[in-house]
Amino acid sequence: MKFSNSLTVGLAIFAMLFGAGNVVFPLGLGRTVGDQVLYALLGLCISAILIPVIGLVASMLFDGNYKKFMGTMGAFPAAVITFVCMILIGPFGAIPRCLTLAHAVVRWYVPGCTAFWFSFLAVVFIFICTMRKSLLVELLGKVFGPLKLVLLFSIIIFGLFSPLKPVSVGFTALDSFLVGLREGFWMLDLLGTIFFSGLILEAVRRRAKDSKENLTARDIAMIGLKGGVIGGVLLGLVYTGFCFIAAMHGAQLVDIAQDQILSALAISILGSHAGILANITVVIACITTALALTAVFADYIRNGLFNGRISYLYALLITTVCTFVMANLGFAGIMKMIAPIVITCYPALVMLSLLNIANKLFGFKYIKVPVFGTLLITIFLNFR
Repeated sequence: MKFSNSLTVGLAIFAMLFGAGNVVFPLGLGRTVGDQVLYALLGLCISAILIPVIGLVASMLFDGNYKKFMGTMGAFPAAVITFVCMILIGPFGAIPRCLTLAHAVVRWYVPGCTAFWFSFLAVVFIFICTMRKSLLVELLGKVFGPLKLVLLFSIIIFGLFSPLKPVSVGFTALDSFLVGLREGFWMLDLLGTIFFSGLILEAVRRRAKDSKENLTARDIAMIGLKGGVIGGVLLGLVYTGFCFIAAMHGAQLVDIAQDQILSALAISILGSHAGILANITVVIACITTALALTAVFADYIRNGLFNGRISYLYALLITTVCTFVMANLGFAGIMKMIAPIVITCYPALVMLSLLNIANKLFGFKYIKVPVFGTLLITIFLNFR
């Protein structure tokens, strides 16, 4: 069992998960909490790293099959929740959110770039790259993942050399922790790891077959777990860097739109001529996540909704067309649409992930009551 397998999986997980929300929310968090950034980071790491890794482990225990994973709730609830989750991470939520953020930072330097044409070119590129789904994890792990890391850490490293210090904005430690915990949920990474695990397992098995390695189920699970830890550590490093540089430069970011903070920081940190680096970083981060999400949603349309009665390419076309339409609503418009759904479903999915691990490892069978109880409590607390 080679370490390179786990490393490739870890880089692929990082590349898949680090998209629009993973850029916007840590930067916005650092600007908001100021000198209480450490407490906010603690909350963010719980909701945006620990919980998604738990989801990855839980899903891989079900062989990366999200139908089996969700099925522990019962057939009908599983179908409904799966559909809702796919809407969130698919062309009505996370995918167009990636494109709108990429467009926002490109527009920083190219004001004449309209959302219509940017979205059109982006979905054409995504369609071409996801036509061969079997190569997607290799492409993300070996090309886009490392490239994204280099670009992101270039901004972070230069930003941390600043002599500025985070200023006090009146947040208490508890307030900052709770804000960080909440912001992590908006990234939707738990949904990503649950539904990406099948792609990851498929890539691990293909590599083992090509190298004639005889991997057991335990070996595959360990590769996935190690890859999840590697991906989580990389995400944590970037979140930490983003939160700190935004907190240190918060006074300069007061009137900057949330989806353009990174572009403004690049100019402040690296100078006006290096601002293009931020554009490249965000575009790559967003498009690579959109690639993975598009492949997952197209597969869901083909096999989950139409039971294989349509081709993968036709399902891919449906996905990209819907993404194009939704991307023209803008980042704020998309967030306004999906926020109530996220608030309602996310805690129940966290509970489901924990209980499914208990089910596989310890034979725990009482899953429905805690999950539906969590769902009802969440609805009552948020919509009373």
